[in-house]
Parts: sequence; C-alpha cells; structure tokens
Amino acid sequence: MQTRRFLSRKISYRLKKIFQASMSRVKVFFGLLGLAALMGCGGSGGYGSSAPPTVAPPIGIAPQERTFDFSQGNGGWLSGFADYSPSTAPVDVVADIRALPTGFAGSGYYVAGTNRSADLFIYVKTKVSGLVAGSTYRIRSTVDFLTDVPTGCAGVGGSPGESVWIIVAASMIEPQTIFNGTEYRMNIERGNQSQSGRDSAVVGNIANSVQNCGTRRWESKTLSISSGSTLTVRADERGEAWVLVGMDSGFESFSRIYIQRVFIRFEAP
Repeated sequence: MQTRRFLSRKISYRLKKIFQASMSRVKVFFGLLGLAALMGCGGSGGYGSSAPPTVAPPIGIAPQERTFDFSQGNGGWLSGFADYSPSTAPVDVVADIRALPTGFAGSGYYVAGTNRSADLFIYVKTKVSGLVAGSTYRIRSTVDFLTDVPTGCAGVGGSPGESVWIIVAASMIEPQTIFNGTEYRMNIERGNQSQSGRDSAVVGNIANSVQNCGTRRWESKTLSISSGSTLTVRADERGEAWVLVGMDSGFESFSRIYIQRVFIRFEAP
C-alpha cells in the first residue's frame, strides 16, 4: 500500500514537471511570435520596421538664369507696340538690331518711336523654356541699355528722360497687343507708365547722368528689379513662360534706346 502511494506521488511529480516545462516553451514561442509580429507591423520602429522613413522636406525648385546679348542679333526676340487708338497710331516705331552709336562697339536692340497719344508702349519679348512645369518663379532681372537723354529736362506731357520708363514683365501667356474696341492695349496686366502691374515691374527711367538739356551724349545705363519685387510667373505645362522688356513713354515726342543685354533669373518665390 505504501509502495503504491509512493509510486503515485512520484508519477504525479514527474507529470507536473513535464507540464511546467511545456508551458514555459509555449510562453517563449508565443513571446517570440508576438515580437516578430510587432517588428513586422513597424510598431517598434526598429530594424525590420515597415514604417515609412522620414521624408526630408522638398528642397524647392532650382533657380535658372538666362542672359540675352543682342550684340549677336535678336536671338529670336519679337517686338510690338501698344497704348494707342486708331487715330493716334504711331507711324515711326522701330524695333530691330542696329550697330551701336559712335563710341560703343557691337550692336543692340534699337527701340524707338513717337508718342502721339500721351502714352506709347514699345516692347520686345521672348519665350523661355526649360522651366519646371506648373512651378511659380520669382523674377529678378537686369537690363543694360544706351540712352542719350539728359536728366532734369522739361518736355511735352512730361520729361523726355524721367517720364519714359523701362518695364520688365513676365507671363504664362504670350504678351500681345489686342484691340479692346477703342484702343490697342496689352493682354497682360502690366500697369501703366510709372505704375507696375501684376505681370510687370517698373525698373526705372531712361534719363542719363548729363545735366545739360542742350547736350545729347550716349551713356550706358543699368536698371534692375529690386530684391523686394513681387513679380512672379508660373510656367505652363510645357515648362515655358514669356518675358518682356519695354519702353513706356509719357513724353509726347520721340524716344529711343539701344537695349544691349537682358538678364533674367527665375527663382523660388
């Protein structure tokens, strides 16, 4: 009887040990399984995690620069004029490549005409490609030109120097002269004379440093869009945009300049 009880207790003890060992293995198995699942789901963020990596913020569009030197020809630039009625249309507008006046080498884009309407805008334009499609750029620009107009002189309708402004414009659509039923105007919002528009910036006037109104002397002049300018342009779906440089006259007589170079920088706004 005692032997039977002893054997029974011994068997029970061994079964208990076997059961405890089995449960330990089960706990380890499910623990490893849970860890694998956690890592696979990315919950830990550690090695093997499928959580999306940290994405650096976009750097932005790279600036692009274009320099147009008219000493080598017009480079495909086109010309036009606006701000007149059928009865005040100018008859002597010129916009072509000519040799620079005596004392200067090379050629330039000669822009000239007589203002018969108290307001005449003569411009040259070109299409720029290679931009990022759909991106908006801020415009910086420098215009180098020759002018023979003294400073501080009086004239009909305004000064022949300070009342003739240089304009830089940029637009997605091609700038064109259109007839609105009574006058020929631009199809972009370029402002007028001394006032910039949504699509343009007034960069200065054509007066040079000569202070004797009886003396005409050709001088180089450089005008730039300031760093605080808000002029922007959006490239179209082909990555193209138009730029324009113009002479806007409030002086009711003849004006002329030679545009030598135009620099345009397209940069992130």
